[in-house]
Amino acid sequence: MGLNNQSNYLPSVRVSGAGENTINARLTSWERIDAAGTQSDQLTMHIDTTGQTGLPKEGAVLTWLEGYGDNLIDKGQFKITRIVPKLFPPSVTIVATAAPFQVEDKTGFKERRTRTFENVSLADLFRQVVTPHGFSPRVAKEFESIVLEHMDQTDETDSAFLTRLARERDAIAKPVNDLYVLAKRGQVKTITGQTMPPVVSLPSQNTPSEGQFINCQLDRPSRSAITGVKANWTNHNTGEEHTVHVGTAPFK
Repeated sequence: MGLNNQSNYLPSVRVSGAGENTINARLTSWERIDAAGTQSDQLTMHIDTTGQTGLPKEGAVLTWLEGYGDNLIDKGQFKITRIVPKLFPPSVTIVATAAPFQVEDKTGFKERRTRTFENVSLADLFRQVVTPHGFSPRVAKEFESIVLEHMDQTDETDSAFLTRLARERDAIAKPVNDLYVLAKRGQVKTITGQTMPPVVSLPSQNTPSEGQFINCQLDRPSRSAITGVKANWTNHNTGEEHTVHVGTAPFK
Protein backbone atom coordinates (compact mmCIF):
# COMPACT_ATOMS: atom_id res chain seq x y z
CA MET A 1 0.00 0.00 0.00
CA GLY A 2 1.50 3.34 -1.05
CA LEU A 3 1.41 6.73 0.58
CA ASN A 4 -1.02 9.24 -0.90
CA ASN A 5 0.81 12.35 0.32
CA GLN A 6 4.48 11.45 0.33
CA SER A 7 5.47 15.14 0.32
CA ASN A 8 4.08 15.45 3.86
CA TYR A 9 6.84 13.11 5.09
CA LEU A 10 9.77 15.06 3.59
CA PRO A 11 11.87 17.07 6.07
CA SER A 12 11.34 20.80 5.60
CA VAL A 13 12.76 23.98 7.16
CA ARG A 14 12.21 27.71 6.79
CA VAL A 15 13.89 30.88 8.05
CA SER A 16 12.09 34.11 8.85
CA GLY A 17 14.01 37.36 9.31
CA ALA A 18 16.88 39.27 7.71
CA GLY A 19 18.03 37.67 4.45
CA GLU A 20 15.25 35.07 4.56
CA ASN A 21 14.72 35.00 0.77
CA THR A 22 18.35 34.15 0.04
CA ILE A 23 18.67 31.68 2.92
CA ASN A 24 15.48 29.78 2.10
CA ALA A 25 16.34 29.55 -1.59
CA ARG A 26 20.05 28.73 -1.16
CA LEU A 27 20.24 26.63 2.02
CA THR A 28 22.36 23.54 1.27
CA SER A 29 22.68 21.98 4.73
CA TRP A 30 21.94 22.77 8.34
CA GLU A 31 22.32 21.49 11.87
CA ARG A 32 20.48 22.49 15.05
CA ILE A 33 22.01 21.41 18.34
CA ASP A 34 19.48 21.21 21.17
CA ALA A 35 21.91 21.64 24.05
CA ALA A 36 20.83 19.76 27.16
CA GLY A 37 23.35 21.38 29.49
CA THR A 38 24.43 24.92 30.26
CA GLN A 39 25.35 25.79 26.68
CA SER A 40 22.97 27.71 24.43
CA ASP A 41 21.18 25.92 21.60
CA GLN A 42 23.05 26.45 18.33
CA LEU A 43 21.98 26.64 14.70
CA THR A 44 24.47 26.22 11.82
CA MET A 45 23.46 26.91 8.21
CA HIS A 46 25.47 26.52 5.00
CA ILE A 47 24.34 28.84 2.19
CA ASP A 48 25.25 28.67 -1.52
CA THR A 49 26.11 32.29 -2.40
CA THR A 50 26.87 31.93 -6.11
CA GLY A 51 25.91 35.30 -7.59
CA GLN A 52 23.93 36.22 -4.48
CA THR A 53 23.89 39.18 -2.07
CA GLY A 54 21.67 40.29 0.77
CA LEU A 55 22.76 37.96 3.57
CA PRO A 56 22.17 39.07 7.18
CA LYS A 57 24.93 40.47 9.39
CA GLU A 58 26.21 39.41 12.79
CA GLY A 59 23.71 40.29 15.50
CA ALA A 60 20.66 39.76 13.27
CA VAL A 61 17.85 37.63 14.72
CA LEU A 62 16.33 34.77 12.72
CA THR A 63 13.27 32.65 13.48
CA TRP A 64 13.80 28.95 12.69
CA LEU A 65 10.98 26.58 11.72
CA GLU A 66 11.36 22.88 10.96
CA GLY A 67 9.17 19.85 10.44
CA TYR A 68 7.80 17.70 7.63
CA GLY A 69 6.06 18.97 4.51
CA ASP A 70 3.93 21.98 5.38
CA ASN A 71 3.74 21.05 9.07
CA LEU A 72 6.46 23.33 10.43
CA ILE A 73 7.11 23.98 14.12
CA ASP A 74 8.58 27.22 15.45
CA LYS A 75 11.87 26.31 17.17
CA GLY A 76 12.52 29.83 18.43
CA GLN A 77 14.75 32.77 17.62
CA PHE A 78 18.50 32.57 17.04
CA LYS A 79 20.94 35.48 17.00
CA ILE A 80 23.78 35.31 14.46
CA THR A 81 27.14 35.17 16.24
CA ARG A 82 29.48 34.13 13.43
CA ILE A 83 29.59 34.32 9.62
CA VAL A 84 32.26 32.36 7.72
CA PRO A 85 32.52 33.09 3.95
CA LYS A 86 34.18 30.51 1.71
CA LEU A 87 35.56 31.16 -1.77
CA PHE A 88 35.02 27.75 -3.41
CA PRO A 89 32.35 26.77 -3.77
CA PRO A 90 30.96 30.27 -3.12
CA SER A 91 29.24 29.76 0.20
CA VAL A 92 28.71 31.14 3.68
CA THR A 93 28.39 29.34 6.98
CA ILE A 94 26.11 31.12 9.44
CA VAL A 95 26.26 30.20 13.13
CA ALA A 96 23.55 31.46 15.47
CA THR A 97 22.75 30.84 19.13
CA ALA A 98 19.55 31.02 21.15
CA ALA A 99 20.95 33.79 23.34
CA PRO A 100 22.04 37.38 22.61
CA PHE A 101 25.81 36.72 22.43
CA GLN A 102 27.63 39.16 20.15
CA VAL A 103 30.49 41.65 20.14
CA GLU A 104 28.47 44.56 21.51
CA ASP A 105 27.89 43.77 25.19
CA LYS A 106 25.96 46.81 26.41
CA THR A 107 24.82 45.19 29.67
CA GLY A 108 28.20 43.69 30.57
CA PHE A 109 26.95 40.11 30.43
CA LYS A 110 30.46 38.84 29.67
CA GLU A 111 32.25 41.01 32.24
CA ARG A 112 33.72 39.50 35.41
CA ARG A 113 32.20 40.77 38.67
CA THR A 114 32.85 40.51 42.40
CA ARG A 115 29.89 41.07 44.72
CA THR A 116 28.00 39.54 47.65
CA PHE A 117 24.38 38.51 48.13
CA GLU A 118 22.89 38.23 51.63
CA ASN A 119 19.72 36.48 52.86
CA VAL A 120 18.11 35.99 49.48
CA SER A 121 16.31 33.07 47.90
CA LEU A 122 18.05 31.31 45.03
CA ALA A 123 15.14 32.27 42.78
CA ASP A 124 15.37 35.97 43.66
CA LEU A 125 19.15 35.98 43.27
CA PHE A 126 18.74 34.43 39.83
CA ARG A 127 16.22 37.13 38.86
CA GLN A 128 18.49 39.91 40.13
CA VAL A 129 21.36 38.67 37.98
CA VAL A 130 19.59 37.97 34.68
CA THR A 131 16.99 40.76 34.53
CA PRO A 132 19.47 43.68 33.99
CA HIS A 133 20.72 41.89 30.87
CA GLY A 134 17.29 41.93 29.25
CA PHE A 135 16.40 38.31 29.97
CA SER A 136 13.03 37.20 31.29
CA PRO A 137 13.77 34.77 34.16
CA ARG A 138 12.02 31.40 34.42
CA VAL A 139 12.65 29.57 37.71
CA ALA A 140 11.47 26.14 38.85
CA LYS A 141 9.24 26.31 41.94
CA GLU A 142 11.57 24.24 44.14
CA PHE A 143 14.17 27.02 44.08
CA GLU A 144 11.81 29.62 45.56
CA SER A 145 12.21 28.08 49.04
CA ILE A 146 16.02 27.79 48.98
CA VAL A 147 17.43 30.68 51.05
CA LEU A 148 21.08 31.67 50.72
CA GLU A 149 22.41 33.40 53.83
CA HIS A 150 25.63 34.45 52.12
CA MET A 151 26.79 33.95 48.52
CA ASP A 152 29.86 35.47 46.86
CA GLN A 153 30.34 36.08 43.16
CA THR A 154 34.13 36.30 42.89
CA ASP A 155 35.74 37.43 39.63
CA GLU A 156 33.09 35.57 37.61
CA THR A 157 30.89 36.51 34.69
CA ASP A 158 27.20 36.43 35.51
CA SER A 159 26.81 33.41 33.25
CA ALA A 160 29.61 31.50 35.02
CA PHE A 161 28.21 32.48 38.43
CA LEU A 162 24.73 31.18 37.60
CA THR A 163 26.17 28.01 36.09
CA ARG A 164 28.11 27.34 39.29
CA LEU A 165 25.06 27.89 41.51
CA ALA A 166 22.98 25.60 39.32
CA ARG A 167 25.63 22.86 39.14
CA GLU A 168 25.96 22.78 42.95
CA ARG A 169 22.25 21.92 43.12
CA ASP A 170 22.16 19.46 40.20
CA ALA A 171 20.35 22.05 38.10
CA ILE A 172 20.74 23.86 34.79
CA ALA A 173 20.97 27.62 34.18
CA LYS A 174 20.47 28.18 30.48
CA PRO A 175 19.53 31.05 28.10
CA VAL A 176 16.77 30.29 25.57
CA ASN A 177 15.72 33.12 23.25
CA ASP A 178 14.97 36.05 25.58
CA LEU A 179 14.45 33.73 28.54
CA TYR A 180 16.95 32.54 31.14
CA VAL A 181 15.87 29.25 32.68
CA LEU A 182 16.80 27.73 36.04
CA ALA A 183 15.53 24.17 36.40
CA LYS A 184 16.50 20.75 37.68
CA ARG A 185 18.77 18.77 35.37
CA GLY A 186 16.71 16.88 32.82
CA GLN A 187 13.69 19.15 33.24
CA VAL A 188 14.72 21.95 30.88
CA LYS A 189 12.45 21.39 27.88
CA THR A 190 12.99 22.69 24.39
CA ILE A 191 10.49 25.13 22.95
CA THR A 192 8.41 22.32 21.45
CA GLY A 193 9.83 19.25 23.20
CA GLN A 194 10.56 17.65 19.82
CA THR A 195 13.83 16.84 18.10
CA MET A 196 14.69 16.11 14.52
CA PRO A 197 17.89 14.83 12.88
CA PRO A 198 19.77 17.25 10.59
CA VAL A 199 19.16 17.07 6.84
CA VAL A 200 22.35 17.43 4.78
CA SER A 201 22.56 18.21 1.06
CA LEU A 202 25.49 19.30 -1.11
CA PRO A 203 25.75 22.10 -3.71
CA SER A 204 25.78 20.93 -7.32
CA GLN A 205 29.43 21.81 -8.05
CA ASN A 206 31.31 20.66 -5.00
CA THR A 207 34.58 19.62 -6.70
CA PRO A 208 37.39 22.16 -7.38
CA SER A 209 38.19 22.60 -11.07
CA GLU A 210 41.47 24.52 -10.71
CA GLY A 211 44.26 22.32 -9.33
CA GLN A 212 46.61 25.21 -8.48
CA PHE A 213 44.11 26.81 -6.12
CA ILE A 214 42.74 24.95 -3.12
CA ASN A 215 40.40 27.20 -1.18
CA CYS A 216 39.97 30.26 1.01
CA GLN A 217 37.70 31.12 3.92
CA LEU A 218 37.50 33.74 6.67
CA ASP A 219 36.54 32.84 10.22
CA ARG A 220 36.03 35.58 12.79
CA PRO A 221 33.93 34.43 15.75
CA SER A 222 32.29 37.48 17.31
CA ARG A 223 32.12 36.12 20.84
CA SER A 224 35.92 36.12 21.10
CA ALA A 225 36.27 39.80 20.13
CA ILE A 226 37.43 41.90 23.08
CA THR A 227 38.17 45.64 22.89
CA GLY A 228 39.15 46.31 26.49
CA VAL A 229 40.71 44.82 29.61
CA LYS A 230 39.62 45.28 33.22
CA ALA A 231 41.84 44.41 36.21
CA ASN A 232 41.15 44.53 39.96
CA TRP A 233 43.85 45.10 42.60
CA THR A 234 43.98 45.60 46.35
CA ASN A 235 46.08 48.16 48.23
CA HIS A 236 47.55 46.10 51.07
CA ASN A 237 48.33 49.24 53.10
CA THR A 238 44.74 50.52 53.14
CA GLY A 239 42.75 47.41 52.20
CA GLU A 240 40.99 49.35 49.46
CA GLU A 241 40.05 47.61 46.20
CA HIS A 242 40.66 49.38 42.88
CA THR A 243 39.65 48.69 39.29
CA VAL A 244 41.67 49.71 36.23
CA HIS A 245 40.13 49.88 32.73
CA VAL A 246 42.11 49.91 29.49
CA GLY A 247 40.27 50.23 26.17
CA THR A 248 36.51 50.14 25.74
CA ALA A 249 33.72 47.66 26.46
CA PRO A 250 33.34 44.74 26.12
CA PHE A 251 36.07 44.08 28.69
CA LYS A 252 38.00 40.89 29.38
